Amino acid sequence: MIEIHNYSPAFEQAHYLFATKMFGERRKRRNPDYIYWKFRGVQGEELKSFKLALIGNKVIGQFGVIPCDLRIDDDDIVNAQWACDLMVDEDYRGKGVAALLYEAAQKERIITLGSNPSPAAEFSMLKNGYRKLKSSEAYFIPIYLGLPLKMKGYNAKFFNGLKNPFLKFYEKASILNSFEEIDIYKLHHNKLFKRSLNDMLSIHIDNEFKKWRFNSFKDYYPGVSAYKLKDRETYFTGYFNGKTYFITDCDVQEVIDYKLIIAFILKMNKKNDLELIRFMNNKIKPFNELKLISIKYSTPNSIIYFTRNNSIIKNIEGRKFYYTYQDSDENI
Repeated sequence: MIEIHNYSPAFEQAHYLFATKMFGERRKRRNPDYIYWKFRGVQGEELKSFKLALIGNKVIGQFGVIPCDLRIDDDDIVNAQWACDLMVDEDYRGKGVAALLYEAAQKERIITLGSNPSPAAEFSMLKNGYRKLKSSEAYFIPIYLGLPLKMKGYNAKFFNGLKNPFLKFYEKASILNSFEEIDIYKLHHNKLFKRSLNDMLSIHIDNEFKKWRFNSFKDYYPGVSAYKLKDRETYFTGYFNGKTYFITDCDVQEVIDYKLIIAFILKMNKKNDLELIRFMNNKIKPFNELKLISIKYSTPNSIIYFTRNNSIIKNIEGRKFYYTYQDSDENI
């Protein structure tokens, strides 16, 4: 008989064996300290946001839901959760394990969200009652010309070490003096970055959320930093991880400030092994300043959701979701 349990110290070893079988030796998939942090729990205590499917003492499936708050309107913020890390042992697929995990997890909060699920996970979730929302477009700036070719399956060795020549137009020797790092806890994040612009849905960024997503965690995750252009009301947040700089949020006073932000990131990471800058476009402002160097991913961001609350469905259906690299478990 399949039973659903919350992750806890009692199941750590059984889950470790399951995760090793399904994911190999990837420590972010099996180490208890990381799991408690990722799912916003307290190490050593029962973790309601990470569900396990068991037969006897054997883990055969898992499903995580990271707690957050969804801003529907200025006076309507509801408890929500990000769905992630669905996995079922190959020997038990097609036996309703995923449906049992969904059912247990969806009881924790009023609405469950999903960001960019894999094709298999999206198929499973839509089959189990999830709906889709429109969201932001994702872009990247390659530092080396060979990177876009690699993404398409071509390994052109000549281009792999050849820097993008157009980046020279974005280099500025004194740019480091133009920005200042600011205390993330002093930012009114939702207003500053205009996350509700054009009636968009968004994750409500409060100090508790910042403590989780913006602070570093051991050597797993570097945390998010915030910067301001000294002479203007231009802000951005981001972090460097795994040869990539992620711009997690951005709002500019002048369109040309996009160019200054890129120049600052290039200069700030000159000694790092930077290969890629990634960012989302949620804004209406013209993006012409980055057209020369940026490439849009062919597939737009996909946000899916599940709720049994008809009032929420009515309020969010057809609206766009303001989504960034800091809102969910993206890249952690």
